[in-house]
Amino acid sequence: MNSYQFFFPLICCFMASTYLKGIQGADVSNRVESLPGQPPVKFKQYAGYITVSESHKRAFFYWFVEADHEKAASQPLAFWFNGGPGCSSVGVGALEELGPFFPNYNGTGLVRNKHSWNKLANMVFIESPASVGYSYSNTSSDYSYFSDNLTAQDNLAFTLGWYDKFPEYKKNELYLTGESFAGHYVPELAQQILNYNEKSTGFKINLKGFAVGNPATDAYSDNLGATDFYHSHNLISDETYHKLKENCDFAFDLPVDYSLHNATCLNTSSYALDVVMREINIYNIYGPHCNPPAKSGRPQFVKRMGMVQLAGVNPCAPDNVTPYLNLPEVKVALHARDDINWTQCSRVVGANYTIPDYTRSILPLYRELLTKGIRIWVYSGDTDGVVPTTGTRYWLKKLNLPVQTAWYPWNYSSQVGGWSQIYENLTFATVREAGHEVPTYQPGRALKLFKCFLKGQSLPKFNYRK
Repeated sequence: MNSYQFFFPLICCFMASTYLKGIQGADVSNRVESLPGQPPVKFKQYAGYITVSESHKRAFFYWFVEADHEKAASQPLAFWFNGGPGCSSVGVGALEELGPFFPNYNGTGLVRNKHSWNKLANMVFIESPASVGYSYSNTSSDYSYFSDNLTAQDNLAFTLGWYDKFPEYKKNELYLTGESFAGHYVPELAQQILNYNEKSTGFKINLKGFAVGNPATDAYSDNLGATDFYHSHNLISDETYHKLKENCDFAFDLPVDYSLHNATCLNTSSYALDVVMREINIYNIYGPHCNPPAKSGRPQFVKRMGMVQLAGVNPCAPDNVTPYLNLPEVKVALHARDDINWTQCSRVVGANYTIPDYTRSILPLYRELLTKGIRIWVYSGDTDGVVPTTGTRYWLKKLNLPVQTAWYPWNYSSQVGGWSQIYENLTFATVREAGHEVPTYQPGRALKLFKCFLKGQSLPKFNYRK
């Protein structure tokens, strides 16, 4: 068949697709009728690719679940990004934390998540940057270099491309959400959107704010905070603590993982993490860890790229997300490329993300965004040892923001859900008994926090007299 024989069918398909979009709004070619093993639901789902670079044929994968609400089109729109860098928003964020479904025990089907965030908003889970999850590039050099600036530009291109597919959501309030290294992605995308809006003479994105959980933000604060957290929570000795403080350059080294410049820092941090704290879950220091007897035959606790593979309340349960997302019928249902082997976190991204961006401070960006009139929330699971609350509080102090509502306990189901402090243009909240992935460890409290964030309401104060 020659090129002319391809041309007419493509025109016909384009006209049919455009006609359907005109009738129904959304691009129905990306409609997910049902996922394998999925329980019945009333809300609609869409999944597929948005091209973020035409010249490189680079495309990001997304999974969009409409709000579980009779008037879904009137509900807010929220984008979700996982961090890593290199970890999947579909596999981690959606299927382990806050999406409408979780895989069943053996990874062959799905069960409902009663604390799904799509009860409150239309949720879009985005695989960013390229090489994460089902996302890809057809340009091989794209896999050898990743940076904050490139990711931010691609995320803006994704956002604009997504609105082209779903134009009926252009007027909805947009909120950006994410966790961990998305502490870089989310504020950077917010800046990109605001800059785009200033230049645009037509469509302007209705960005209302962003919320980030246990966010990597300022290397010095985060690394000092992690070291102080280990010591104050009795995870390391006085001797180890003082060696780290005296030998690590917290602004440029990564004592949570490794040192770039000082052998003593490297050896001491390796000893702390790989020997002293080896048998606990550093992502939730008071949670259970899989330490099976040598001959028990139980599956070992799974780790990938440092991200703990969570599996309900049983830390020895096998990985049920990877087999599900690699089922051929799941890839077909999600309109994902069948030649991609889905993994939870991309080693390619982790190994090739530029080191200066790992350690760069996002505080100058916060100082800019705090003047833009958007809602900013920072929340922190208080048992996370990777990006602990201590570090977050250190960098918040650097912003020198006026306090509007002093530190107070907030209420969730007649218990202290955590503590909050409201600054000028920024709300900070801790989530009690939550690890690095707050919606996994405390799903009810996370949903309450998300609800208050969307409504622009402070978390309810705990009344000790009730």
